[in-house]
Amino acid sequence: MKIFYRVALVLAVVCQAMATNSFAGQKKYGQEISNSKVTPIRDILANPKAFEGKLVTIEGKIASECMSGCWFNVKVQQGNAVIYVDIGKSGFAIPQHTGKKVLVEGTVVVQKTGPIIQGRGVVVR
Repeated sequence: MKIFYRVALVLAVVCQAMATNSFAGQKKYGQEISNSKVTPIRDILANPKAFEGKLVTIEGKIASECMSGCWFNVKVQQGNAVIYVDIGKSGFAIPQHTGKKVLVEGTVVVQKTGPIIQGRGVVVR
């Protein structure tokens, strides 16, 4: 198990070094966000089948994040709606940014537990 954590830490540091781009206080990870139109998280949670397989951009605050930075939960800025974002499958991770504003682009995947975002690009503000 120690090896897993060491590998995850090294991977996170390397990914951060390769993917981080500072511009006007923003940090960018993964692919560039191509869709500037934000889809409300509440809309996705209310009608996940309507968004299944679609590329969306969401925004909110990182409510919680895994230690290696491969997934995090995004909470709407006003209210309690939260959606899970998985970026590990896209080949990158982010450092700890809990509490920071975030913009995420990814595909909506509907699972038994509800919708998630398979993220491909993240901007931390």
